[in-house]
Amino acid sequence: MGMGTKDRWSTERVRPTAPAADAITHFTRAIGFAKLRDTANAGKEINALQTLREELLALKDPYWAEQVDIQHKAAMAWVAHTEGKGTEALKLMRSAADIEDASEKHVAMENRLWPMRELLGEMLLELNQPGPALKEFEKSLAEYPNRMRGFYGAAKAAETSGNPQEAAEYYKKLVALTAKADSEKKEVQQAKAFLAAR
Repeated sequence: MGMGTKDRWSTERVRPTAPAADAITHFTRAIGFAKLRDTANAGKEINALQTLREELLALKDPYWAEQVDIQHKAAMAWVAHTEGKGTEALKLMRSAADIEDASEKHVAMENRLWPMRELLGEMLLELNQPGPALKEFEKSLAEYPNRMRGFYGAAKAAETSGNPQEAAEYYKKLVALTAKADSEKKEVQQAKAFLAAR
């Protein structure tokens, strides 16, 4: 039998390029492992982020050290969430979002892989707090517009909090954004099903 996706991720080594670039890979893997409830491998990626942050500080590169610190906090937040530590998870995730909001906008960070406010919204949704989640998705979309995950998260938050009209508006935006996509993701299918049922 071949290795599963999770096993393959846990054994593949990142080929070092530059600390700030490598951090994106470790951050993505940390979040992925946390969502798969694999806190052991998520912890390894979090340790790698801490090492990269220290390396950037030693190189006297405070901007990128701060960006990696933001990723480090967010990854720790999702591990805490996986472990059922909701209060700690939200504290860390809010801290990451607040620091990102306050940080200087660098040309290389104009289109973030995963805006922290969007991640905070996702966490609030999972913690059954759709009202606060919607506010975070709206803040994220104001800064980083036309994101599929942003539209979907805002729609789900609005739908779950009992605001079908606002949910429909976000679902329409999601469907329009993905109209020319090669394949139809489950989020788009859910959006179309919601709109068809109205």
